[in-house]
Order: sequence, then structure tokens, then C-alpha cells
Amino acid sequence: MLNTIVLAQADSISAYEQFAKSIMKSVDKDLSLVTIIILISLITLLIVAVVFYEIHRSNKTKNELLELAWKKFDYNMKRFNLSQSGIALLKEIALESGLQDPDSIIKSPHVFENSLEKYYKSKRIESMPKEKLKNIRGIRKVLGFLPLSREIAFVSTRQFDNGQKCIVQIPENGKATHKGMCLVLGVEESQWFIARPDGPQVSAGTWIRMNMTRPGDAEYAFRAQVLNDSQGALVLSHATQLSRTQQRNWVRIDVSIPVEVGQMENGAVGDIFFGKIIDMSGGGLGMALPVKLPNGSELRLTFELPGHGNIDSLPVKVVRVSDYVHSVAFEGEIHSIQEQVIQYIFEKQRQDSMIKHS
Repeated sequence: MLNTIVLAQADSISAYEQFAKSIMKSVDKDLSLVTIIILISLITLLIVAVVFYEIHRSNKTKNELLELAWKKFDYNMKRFNLSQSGIALLKEIALESGLQDPDSIIKSPHVFENSLEKYYKSKRIESMPKEKLKNIRGIRKVLGFLPLSREIAFVSTRQFDNGQKCIVQIPENGKATHKGMCLVLGVEESQWFIARPDGPQVSAGTWIRMNMTRPGDAEYAFRAQVLNDSQGALVLSHATQLSRTQQRNWVRIDVSIPVEVGQMENGAVGDIFFGKIIDMSGGGLGMALPVKLPNGSELRLTFELPGHGNIDSLPVKVVRVSDYVHSVAFEGEIHSIQEQVIQYIFEKQRQDSMIKHS
């Protein structure tokens, strides 16, 4: 019996060796050059097909998302008293600037301004019909971007409004021939006007230095070019490079937003309790809390900012306490969150204004 098993195993080993040798022979067999080229071509075609499929799928997804974004834009446009021609013009501006989220052009003055700047460069503003430029100015007002809320920083002189005061120095370098206060007399999309200070005629093409302080916001410094000097006014080119020095007084609005508060202890979150945000500004918040915290307390706030998503673990410091109402200031590098808060304040002011005038 044992001999039979040993013989069977030997036969199996012999058969395996013969099979292995046959495989090795087929592998070791030299492939012809034509066969290698065919194999490489097939593999290359397969890779190219996979790449094209992924590109097609990605483009299809992108187009579907963009289609949904435009439907959202059309839906939200119903809130504004814009004519069909005005809506078509706004769509044209959004398309020309390549916005992936066209709805952002009606939400953010900064997106609107940046999109418009690209549009003007592409269409050459100097050759655009005056009526079209006038319509764009009207769109600014309908969207609530003119006059601009103090919570939103200027990024272009096109956002200025009549009656705003400024300081001018002419020319921008060297000995000044004009220097002093001036007044914004008018703003158009292609140019704007200030009351000319006393002094000699200013040549077209002269670059001038200007400063404007907007109470509750900041001081802006920029340069502009004189296009014309006539009838007591200087006609200026628009500027989009504005240097901003921020002030610390902010517009404050009333809200009612639930908030989770974590009190920091030795660098870690200790006690957690719940309260309500009762007002907010670009610099901080006012909160009604169930406990009374000392000035200087460091907190982490988590809350839902309507229309802007969840704000998680926002660092703040208590700066003033009155009964159980705590005023807190933003702490650390939180520019993106601060921009969200400012944008929310602006949108709420705009909504309140629309309700008031409806």
C-alpha cells in the first residue's frame, strides 16, 4: 500500500514537472516583432479609451452641475425686480466671466465686481453702448450693491456713490499743484467725476493720488488717471487696486441664532453649554448665556449661520458682560469665517430693505 502511494506521488511530481516545462517553453519562446507591436498598440488603445471615458464622465457631471446651478440662479432671480433684458444681461456677464456658480454673482458684490471687470475687458468697455452701461448701473442698485453696505469692502471705484468725500493730490508724485478735499459728483461704469480742487488746469493723462474714508469701514488709498478737466469737475478713470486700512467700528444687526459654547481651560475645551446669539457684526457677536463668564474668557462657538452652513469651533474672547449678555470679539486668523459673517449681515440688511420697500 505504501509503495503504491509513493509511486502515485512520483507520477504526480513527474506530471507537474512536464507541465511546468511546457509552460516555461511557451514563455521562453521569442515573440515576433509584429506580435509585440500589436500587444503594445492594444494596451495603448485601452488606456486611451479609459482616459477618454473618464474625461467624458467628468464633463457630463460638470455640465449637469452647471445646469443645476443655472436653474438655481433663475429661481433666485425672482426675488429681484429685474426686467427680462436685465436678467439676460446679468447672465451674459456671468457666462463671459466663466462662473461655475452663477448664483454667486447676485449674492456677493465682490463676485459681481470681479465678473464685471472681466466682462468689460473682454467686450472693451470703451466701445460698449452707453445704454447698456446704464443698464448695468441699474442692476447694481436692484441687487442692493449700490449704495454698498459698510460691512462690505470697496474693491472698485465703480462702487462709489454720489456725495462721498475724498482727499486728492495732483499729481501723485512730485510737487503737488492741487491738494485737498473733494466730493464725488457722479459715477458711471466707464468713468467717474469729482469736484476739482482749486489750481491750474490738469492735463489729460495725469495720474493722481486719492484717499477716501468711509465711517464704520476703512480708509482707502488708490490712484486714478485724469481723463478730462472741464466745467469744475475732473473726469477720472476707474481704479480696481484699492489699498484698505480697516477701522474697528462695525455695523451691528439683531439676530436670533442658537449657539453651542465651549469654555477653554488650559488649552482644551472644558464646560459646554448652550445660548443664543442676539446680535452680530464683522468684529464679534453678542450672546445671551445661562451663565455669567468673566471678561477675557476664551470660548469656542459652534452654530449654523443661515445660508452659509455650519461654523465650527470659532475662537472668540469675552470683552464685555452685562448681566448675562456677553459681547465677544473674534480671535485668531479667521478671515474666511469673518467674510461669511459679513456676507450674511449684508444679505440680511438687503432682505430687510427689500421687505421695507415692498
